[in-house]
Amino acid sequence: MRAAVAGLTKTLSRELAPYGILVNGLAPGRIYTDRIRELDRAAAERRAVTPEQVAAEATADIPLGRSGTVEEFAGAALFLASDDAAYVTGQMLVVDGGMMRSY
Repeated sequence: MRAAVAGLTKTLSRELAPYGILVNGLAPGRIYTDRIRELDRAAAERRAVTPEQVAAEATADIPLGRSGTVEEFAGAALFLASDDAAYVTGQMLVVDGGMMRSY
């Protein structure tokens, strides 16, 4: 699905750029939200381990070694919505702590 969203982002950015409309996307990794905490708790119950153990396993492949925060994700969105990104269009900004090996 990410490839389809990236392709749509690129296509729309080319079609809408002449009208001054920027089109970018955010591709989140493991962002530590209430939903992630809930999923970790459910996985922990199924496996008879602690939620902390599930979270540690889930973050083991993230080069930064942790989940992202909602504030970090919001910061990326704010950048794309700011004047600092006025010449950025057709891009997917991956906010995943370096987890994705390619895009």
